[in-house]
Amino acid sequence: MSAGYAAADVSLSGNARMGLVYDGDDINFTSRARAIITMSGETDGGVAFGATFRADQAGAADGSDMTGGNVFISSDFGTLTMGDVSGAAGFVVGDLAGVGLTGLGDLNENGFLSNAGPDADEDFDGRRTAARYHYALDGFTFALSADQPNTDNNVYSIAAGYEFDGFAAGLGYEKQSGAGNHIIGFVSGSFEGVTAKVTYGRIDSDQQDFLETDSRNQYGLSVSGSFDEVSVTAFGRRDVFSNTHYGIGASYDLGGGASLVGGVVRDGGSTDAGKQTIADFGLSFTF
Repeated sequence: MSAGYAAADVSLSGNARMGLVYDGDDINFTSRARAIITMSGETDGGVAFGATFRADQAGAADGSDMTGGNVFISSDFGTLTMGDVSGAAGFVVGDLAGVGLTGLGDLNENGFLSNAGPDADEDFDGRRTAARYHYALDGFTFALSADQPNTDNNVYSIAAGYEFDGFAAGLGYEKQSGAGNHIIGFVSGSFEGVTAKVTYGRIDSDQQDFLETDSRNQYGLSVSGSFDEVSVTAFGRRDVFSNTHYGIGASYDLGGGASLVGGVVRDGGSTDAGKQTIADFGLSFTF
C-alpha cells in the first residue's frame, strides 16, 4: 500500500462438506461450501482492527447467503467487537462438543438470552446484532456485552473465566429487560487427549409466558478423545424446555484438510413427533 498507510491484510479461508443425512424419515444428500473473508490492519499507534464475514453457497434454496459479519478493534486494553457475535456469557461458557457432518441440529449448544441461541423461538426474539468487550490476561478472561439497545427486551451480559494446566472454569450472567435473567457456568478438563466439559444454567423469568414457568434449568456433559487420526465425541444435554438430547460421532483425518465425519443424535423434542433419531456421514474439507 501507499506510504503513510498502516499495513493491512485480507485473507480467504473456508470449508465444505458433502455426504448423506438421515432426517428421521428419509436419507438425503447434503452439501455446502463456505468462504470466510478476514480483513485486518493496525494503526500507527499499534491498535489492531479488522472484520470477518462469510459467504455460504449450496446451503440455501437461492444458492447463496452472505452472513456472519463482525468488526473489531483491539489494543492492550482489550477487544471490542460488534456484529453477529455471541454475548459475554456465550463467549466465556460456550457449548458442549458437537457431533456429525452437519451438526445434526446443533443440539449440543446451550441456550443463551443474549443474541438468541439454538433454543431460540419467538420468546427469544431471534438473532440480533450485539456489541461485546473482552479482556484476556494470563489465563483469565473477562467479558461484557449488550444486544441492540433500541429493541424490546434487550439483553446485557457479564462473564469471567479462568484456564490453568488443562483445566478451565467460567461463569456468565445475562439479564433481559422485562423478561428474565440467566446464570450459566462450566467446568472442563483435558488429560492425554481426552477432554470433558460440564455446563449448567438456570433461567428465571419475571413473566409466566416467557418460558411457560417461572424458571428453567439446562445442563449437559460432553467428552471428546483424539487418538492419532481418529476423534470420537459424545454428549448428553437437557435444554431449558426439559427436552433431553444425546449423540455420538467420530471423524477420521485423511490429511490435507479432508476428513471422514459421521454422527448419530437422538432429538428429545417436546412432542412425540419431535422425538426422533437423526444421523449423517460424509466428507468434510477445510481450506
